[in-house]
Amino acid sequence: MINKTELSKKIDKCAEEWGVAGAVAIYKAEECYHKNFYGLADREKNIPITKNSTYLMSFNSRFLLGLCIGMLIDEDKLKLEDKLDKYIPEYTHSSEITINQLCLKQSGIPDFFNGGIMKKQQTDAEYQVLTDEDRNLIDRKLFVHPWTFEDAITYVDGKELTNAPGTEPTDDLDNMTETLFIREVIERASAKNLPDYVRNRIFAPLGIRGEYSKVNTKPYVVYGMADYMNGQYEDDNKYTFSMNYDEAEKLLVAVLNKKLLSEKAWKAITAPATFEQSIIFNSVSGWLSARDFGYGNLGWSNYFYLDWDTGIGLIHLTNSELIVRSENGSLSQFRKEFRQETAASFVYPNNPRLVPFSKNNVWDAMQLSINDEQLEYMSNAKEAICIAYAYKHELFILMEGNRSIGLLAFSMDSKNKKYYIESVLIDKKYQQRGFGKIMMIKGIEYLKSIGCTHLSIGVNRFNVAAQKLYKSVGFEEKTVYEDFVELETYFD
Repeated sequence: MINKTELSKKIDKCAEEWGVAGAVAIYKAEECYHKNFYGLADREKNIPITKNSTYLMSFNSRFLLGLCIGMLIDEDKLKLEDKLDKYIPEYTHSSEITINQLCLKQSGIPDFFNGGIMKKQQTDAEYQVLTDEDRNLIDRKLFVHPWTFEDAITYVDGKELTNAPGTEPTDDLDNMTETLFIREVIERASAKNLPDYVRNRIFAPLGIRGEYSKVNTKPYVVYGMADYMNGQYEDDNKYTFSMNYDEAEKLLVAVLNKKLLSEKAWKAITAPATFEQSIIFNSVSGWLSARDFGYGNLGWSNYFYLDWDTGIGLIHLTNSELIVRSENGSLSQFRKEFRQETAASFVYPNNPRLVPFSKNNVWDAMQLSINDEQLEYMSNAKEAICIAYAYKHELFILMEGNRSIGLLAFSMDSKNKKYYIESVLIDKKYQQRGFGKIMMIKGIEYLKSIGCTHLSIGVNRFNVAAQKLYKSVGFEEKTVYEDFVELETYFD
């Protein structure tokens, strides 16, 4: 049973420590476990954020575009396997690209913004003499300029593709040309402009207005990871709308409970592909994160995080970018800590599995952490991963859903029948929940399946908790040294 009061205290403390601004909430299914409002709507006038604060959002976000793609699938107006020439026949390479490839950043269409607009900036003499801070703000304002489909196709038509359709691009950045092409596909397939389609088909059933109006919060961006700037912006009342907390909450709950779309459509737009992204979500430390749901990069944004396995959904609706700090050699910020605190409260063994270490879990695996007092006995995750690769150990990650929980490394000499457990680590947030024993049992099952009959492990003599764990799965003491114990077990 989750103690809501204690959970709220943890989130409030986290928000205070990071100086976060905006609305923050936790939902499980349709039940709210935490909701509060933090920080300032106007830093110069010291006006606080409230429930009635409003934030500027863009219809061009990949999250909303993805919902529209799902809606068009349900309406039988679009199929992901359709070629782009069905909707944009005038584009040179449209017969080579599917809608799915376009939405998953696998189209190969050049990015007119980074490859054209920003490249041109580098040759602008007036731009080059500006301070880094001023250039940063100009770049941000350029990003949210109301670019049109005509701007994009004029630049890319006739140019070679940057990669073969269906293959991964060289980076995981969203391509503005693809964004504008997706918007154009939606408008042509639906015979409506994007804002009207979103308002009528997605927002109206949920009681969300989705209209443009001047918002009562100022946008703030962070320069140099620590300094706030007022995010000046250019009005765009065609493809932007204001959103308050109540509206964000309605949308989160609908998506968390898979409303709005059929199961078929949800499956289509949430299938992971390039960089573990889907049409609508990014994958972030076991959470699904709504793609690019905000107003460019000028401060306003609406972060949704979902874990459909546990039924948990998170909101951070804000007018301010986050301060980033270095902690124990890794960069951290409020939303990372917020996700971790929430997961620590809700995640227990349900359907754990042991999977090979790979590019699909490398980043989350490196974030696994242990308590400071445990560093005396074991390597941290990054050290364990480096050692495993240097010595060619087999490395596995324990997963609960899409979340990395722990790691297990083996050295194996099958010729001489020598098998040794080199590293055992459960993230500090999930210790004392049975994950360690589960991981050991699954690891032993794997070794037995490849012919292991004798297995050894070493442990610090004073690490009593670890010794207790290993003995619980069949290990017995073989040799006891001054500060080290070797344990072993045999299998039939």
